[in-house]
This record gives sequence, structure tokens and C-alpha cells, in this order.
Amino acid sequence: MDGPALSGRERRLLEEIESDLRQDTRLDRKLSTMGAKRPGRVGAALRGAVRRVPAGVLLTALVMTAICLSVGVRTPTVAVLTALGVVWAASVTVAVAATLLLRRRAAARHSDPLDRPDRPEGRERRPWDQPEV
Repeated sequence: MDGPALSGRERRLLEEIESDLRQDTRLDRKLSTMGAKRPGRVGAALRGAVRRVPAGVLLTALVMTAICLSVGVRTPTVAVLTALGVVWAASVTVAVAATLLLRRRAAARHSDPLDRPDRPEGRERRPWDQPEV
């Protein structure tokens, strides 16, 4: 505890308050059962998946799903539904590939050019650039 210690009078008052609170069984039961509920496995898995799926991929999947469903409802033939399934899968695959490509480019752009052996044209290392051994 930071600050000065409690005086004798303050300690007695605090003890009285605590003993009064301990006698209230209903309050004691509420306080003992109060707390964060354990998250469910399904909810935790969904939250983890949402964090890993980029917004662009999710938006592409939702938009293409809406388009494919609207076309599929109007003309529900096997050929149309098959074509829509292929188009939907291809569009989501392209969105995932584009996201991965953009992430790699961003990571390469933010990395130190001196740490990359494939680019020797970087500036010369100075003594203070060397890591401590």
C-alpha cells in the first residue's frame, strides 16, 4: 500500500466495516460468484478466426455470396449454380492471394535492407550497426 499507514482508529473502523460485510451472507454469495464468465470454445474460436481473416477477404466473400445468391435464386439450374460456385471460389481465392502478396510486400518494405542478403546494394555497415557479440 502506498502512502502512510492507517492510524489505530482507522484500522478499528475498517475492521468493523469488514465484520459487518462478512455477516451479510447474501452480499457474500454475490461477491463470491461474481466475475467474468468462462468463454465458450465456439466463441473463442470464432473470435480467433475473425482476427486472422483480413477484412478485404471477408468483404469479398460477403459481396460475392450476395451476388451469387441473388443470381442463383432467379435461375436455379444446375449449370448456373455450378458456374456461380466456381466464380465465388475463384474470387475468394484471388482475394486471399492478393492479401498474402500485399502482406509480404509490406513486410519486405518494413524490414531492414541491410539484413537482406539478396540486396547487397544497401549502405555499408558501420561499427555501431553491428549487433553486440
